[in-house]
Amino acid sequence: MKKRFVDPFFPNRPVDDPNRFEGRKTKVDEIIDAFFQTSNSNPSHSIITGERGIGKSSLLFQSSLLAAGNQALANKFNFPSEETKFNFHTAWVDCVSEQSLENLIEAILDELQSSLKKHVKGWNLEIDIAGFVKLSKKEEKEKSILNLVNQFVKEIETVYKELIKKGKDGLIIFIDEIDRLDPSIGIATFLKLSTEKMSREGLKKVIFFCAGIKGAVQKMGTEHASILRTLKDIPINRFDDEELKDILKDGFMKVGATYDAKVLDKCAAFSSGFPEPTHLIGSEILTVSDDDHLDEEDFEKAKKKVVTEVRKNSLETKLKGAGSGKYQLILEAMAQCESENVQNDFISKKIGYPQNEYSTNLSNLVENDIIYKVNRGIYAFVDPLLKEYIKNFGVIK
Repeated sequence: MKKRFVDPFFPNRPVDDPNRFEGRKTKVDEIIDAFFQTSNSNPSHSIITGERGIGKSSLLFQSSLLAAGNQALANKFNFPSEETKFNFHTAWVDCVSEQSLENLIEAILDELQSSLKKHVKGWNLEIDIAGFVKLSKKEEKEKSILNLVNQFVKEIETVYKELIKKGKDGLIIFIDEIDRLDPSIGIATFLKLSTEKMSREGLKKVIFFCAGIKGAVQKMGTEHASILRTLKDIPINRFDDEELKDILKDGFMKVGATYDAKVLDKCAAFSSGFPEPTHLIGSEILTVSDDDHLDEEDFEKAKKKVVTEVRKNSLETKLKGAGSGKYQLILEAMAQCESENVQNDFISKKIGYPQNEYSTNLSNLVENDIIYKVNRGIYAFVDPLLKEYIKNFGVIK
């Protein structure tokens, strides 16, 4: 029996250790600059954007560590230490669907109060959350987003002044998965008015730092177009093959495993630039291998296990959620294409319909994050594992 080992891969959670965070140096540079500008009274409100599963939450978490003074990631990328030593106070909130604007603001203030008591020595000021809740419960005609903004900024001002007295660089409010919020609740207007009011009041070392799927800012822009100028977009793209191979080689090295070069090529192609399937296939290939050398046979066994066991239920649910009829025909056709990127002509030939008769289906599959538009008339699976699932089990008839 092969000796038990500590898995060097972590497909089911964000990267929390800066020393195990791979790639994204240029984006880390942008984040450091945003914090540097803010610490020098030039607030840089920002949002990290990208496809689902691309690593936004991991990068946002690493950003929160940097902001609070952990320089491990900056040191890993050899950034000058004098430019990356921050001492911000931070608060973190996660957005959920069907969340109201009032509930989000209350969550921010509640998290801020808790973190201040926990991390700032001698903190004894109380945020007036009760008063804010009272305001939130008023009838719509008796309140407005402007009322909420005024009350919010008033509380932030009280906190801000004390933080500066205690030697902090300022305050950063991290908001993850902001795309889950319905734009109609007024989130874009709130962010726009809050940032402007804080600037007018001299609170220039306070910023919102968010994360959301690609297009999140544009989606919020349907409610208030000025949000496009309020939040600086920091887009993150898929890893290239060399970056994926570096992740795999580092993991294999940690457990003393050797490998054929073809294994790295196949794992990288299987992952399609996403970190999660890279960690998943890396973890499973180590598990299925009978020895400490990884070959193509090990890869094929690992791939089959991932699709038919580890991710089977979630992939089946995703496929069912795509819709019936033409939706399933489109996905079945795309799975049959050898190339990752599938042209409309290929789909039309396979399903027997002209493109104008299924364009709405394509648009809905894109909207629901099942496929994405690579270029005009060219599409690909958002989750590369879904393609493998369909090849193994077929579509929902």
